[in-house]
Amino acid sequence: MKHRGNDSSRSSSVKVLRAACRNELSSAMPATKSRDLSKAVSTRGQCQAQLTETETVLDELNRLDDEANVFKLIGPAMIKQDPVEAKSNVGKRLEYIKSDVDRLEVQIKSLETKLQAKQAEVMKMQRQQQQQQQQQAP
Repeated sequence: MKHRGNDSSRSSSVKVLRAACRNELSSAMPATKSRDLSKAVSTRGQCQAQLTETETVLDELNRLDDEANVFKLIGPAMIKQDPVEAKSNVGKRLEYIKSDVDRLEVQIKSLETKLQAKQAEVMKMQRQQQQQQQQQAP
């Protein structure tokens, strides 16, 4: 059986190919985590906007007299609602939105930590690959 080329050059080619594949996979991971982070930050922004709006509604409801007329838009119709019930509903919604914002804050911190760890791992792998290439250079 005849061998073409020498085994050491074939072995080094395989190592370079494996390193390139690892780099490609590793660089894809931070991009995915970065997209997840961007999505979480965007969602947090939307929740904070809802939070501000809901706080404004609750503030306005608190300024009303107990006998004031309060209406709620349901579909195309305006339905009369008890002011106490309206305050209660808005208060519950406010609590729900605050819990969502808190949950998103935790998620964002976690994603940032994971992204930084992946980026450090990718940089380490790239340095190792560069060192291997420098060692193999004639």
